[in-house]
Formats: sequence, C-alpha cells, structure tokens
Amino acid sequence: IFLASKLGMAIRFREDDVRDMGRTARGVRGINLDEGDDVIGVDIPAQNTYMLTISENGYGKCTPIDEYRVQSRGGKGTINLKTVAKIGNVSGVLQVQGEENIMLISNAGKVIRLKVQEVPINHRVTQGVKLIDLEPEEKLVGVARTTQEAEGPDDGANGDDETDVTTDENGTPEED
Repeated sequence: IFLASKLGMAIRFREDDVRDMGRTARGVRGINLDEGDDVIGVDIPAQNTYMLTISENGYGKCTPIDEYRVQSRGGKGTINLKTVAKIGNVSGVLQVQGEENIMLISNAGKVIRLKVQEVPINHRVTQGVKLIDLEPEEKLVGVARTTQEAEGPDDGANGDDETDVTTDENGTPEED
C-alpha cells in the first residue's frame, strides 16, 4: 500500500501488515503524520509503474515505484517531494504506467491535459518540473487519469476554443 501526505512524505508497506477488521473498527495507523499534515493519496502499487506527484504550485514528477522502499506500517515514511515555498505542498499522487493521459485541475477551474510521457522521470527527493502555469493566487487541486485523448477543435489545446450551447426551457440543446 502506498500513502502520500501533503507535506511531501510517503510510505509504502505490505498489504498484509493491515489485519482484517470489522466494519465498526477504527482501523490501524498507516503513516505517522506531523502536525498539520494530511494524507492526500493512497494507491496499491503494481510492479514497473511510477508514482506521479503534483504540487499545488504546478510542479510534478514521475518516480519509479521501486524507489519507495517497503517499510513497516505506521512509520514516518520517506521524502516524496521537497515542499519548499516555490513548489508548494503536494496536491495529488497517481499511479501511472507512462502511456496514459492526465488532467491537472486548478482551484480557478483551469484544466490542462498532458501525456504522462511529457512528465520527466525523477528520483524520489527531487522537486520536479513546472507542468502548468498558474496565476499568483491559483493552486493546483487535483490530478485525474483520462481514458482517451480528445480529438477535434474543442480539445482545449490552445485554451481559447469555446462552444456556446443554447437550450430550451427543458434544458434540451437547440439547433442553430
């Protein structure tokens, strides 16, 4: 199991370190968090995959899953991303194989689609590279995997293609 925190820590531990429990149980500690830290992502890593880590200031990197050593559950973990003022806190992690497309989403509603291949593969403790330009008060709030690459003029590639749709009183699109 892979857990990542917003202050840049991550832990990888064996699934069988978590014992079976009933529905009303409180669970077990996966990672020991510092004050002010929160878990922002969890995944079940597969062999030969990468963990894509993005920061709130638009930076990101892919790290081979093997760079995160398997530890005992409940520890502090290891550094996943150096969270300095320029980079910001971690805003999302996603397990990728390298051939997917992803979407980055900002708190201002800006969405950008990238190929994972465009994100450099870096070591665990590096900062990553700038993936998206954000306005001064804008923050990256999420990352999502997309199923296929959109085609055509409305793919948003240059950011200025808009489509206006007129609807009738029932919300049904009207023909021009």
